[in-house]
Amino acid sequence: MDTDREPSRRGHVVWINGAFGAGKTTVARRLAQAVPGAVIVDPEEVGSILRQALQPVSPVHDFQEWAAWRELVAATLNAVVHQLPETGPRMVIVPQTITDEAYWSQITASLDPEFQVTAIALHVDRDEHRRRVLEDTDEPGALRWRLGKFEHFREATWVRAAFTGIETSALTPAEVVDKLYAALGSEQASS
Repeated sequence: MDTDREPSRRGHVVWINGAFGAGKTTVARRLAQAVPGAVIVDPEEVGSILRQALQPVSPVHDFQEWAAWRELVAATLNAVVHQLPETGPRMVIVPQTITDEAYWSQITASLDPEFQVTAIALHVDRDEHRRRVLEDTDEPGALRWRLGKFEHFREATWVRAAFTGIETSALTPAEVVDKLYAALGSEQASS
């Protein structure tokens, strides 16, 4: 992997989308290791905070339904990128499944217009997804949720048009990061 390429100094948000259990967090961690100074922001944490405050008074099935979640995710990404040292890559990596196009549009429209946004989607076939979910030791309690939401991600056809896809079924996490890094490099060359 060529780590000499410099991500944008103005700020770079790399959003990694994919089915729950597809490997987003694993890939995000490896990418952050490959780009010194890059940080990970997990929008699930924003959802956890809001769940405590809003669920009792404004219950939803998924915290992404709250406009407050979308607003706070964008505000958090803006604040984190601006807080990063000017001398570093100013890259924020976001591992988060998003299947509602309107939600995606709201978040990206609220990001600093100077930021470069790279939208990557990890695609995995059903059998490989099931294997990954069954072997996960970080969140074994999420098994049923991840398996149940797999088709929902695949049905979000807009993702294939809005995100650069990486087919990950036959790839190791390191190979996925190499492909993602190559996508970042080609984006840098074209901007």
